[in-house]
Parts: sequence; C-alpha cells; structure tokens
Amino acid sequence: MVFWSFRVMVGLGLLMIAAGVWGLWLRYRKNLYESKVFLRFMFVMAPSGLIAILAGWFTTEIGRQPWVVYGLQRTADAVSAHGEMHMSISLLAFFAVYGSVFGIGYMYMMKLIRKGIQEDTAHGH
Repeated sequence: MVFWSFRVMVGLGLLMIAAGVWGLWLRYRKNLYESKVFLRFMFVMAPSGLIAILAGWFTTEIGRQPWVVYGLQRTADAVSAHGEMHMSISLLAFFAVYGSVFGIGYMYMMKLIRKGIQEDTAHGH
C-alpha cells in the first residue's frame, strides 16, 4: 500500500506540473481555450489534488504503523506528545483556514457564474 500510494502521489504531482507547463505554453500561443485535448485533460485532472493529498496521507500513516505494530514500539508510545489544548487549537486553525479558502473560492465562483460568459472581442469571436 505504501509503495503504490507514494507513486500515485508523485505521479499526480508530476501530471499537475505538466498541466501547468502545458497551459502556460498554450496561453503563450493564445490557444488556451481552443485546445480541446488540454481542456479534456484538465477536466480529468480536476480531482487530482484531493487524490494526491489522500495518497500522501496513506503513505505517511500506513508507512508509520508497521514500526508500531511489530514490537519495536507500542502504539501508545507513538502518540504525539502534544496535549489536548494544542491539538484542539491546531484542529480549529485547520477548520478556519480551510473554511476561509473554501468560502472565498465559492464566493468567487458564484461571482463568475453570475457574470456569465463574456465575448472576447480581442480575438474576433
């Protein structure tokens, strides 16, 4: 599981970098929105960030557990030394940051949807 989850994480990361470079190249050639192959690729890549994050989490958590299970260290000894207050503050900070990012992104998308599609007069469309 660790072997494959690591490769999924790295592979998706490389695909994301390739998509960014490809998008920059198409934008430079003023063909970004006309390239159907690129747009389909980006549609397929939409969930790649979440999948890469989950694969990284699997790599970290599953990769750590065998050392605890096979008698080298007890599970109770592998627990973080932070107290409940530190962990609660950390969890609340994650909720606040991710909630803010999600909220701002959602409001921006709704603004774009309300605005609608704009005619591109520079290219004569």
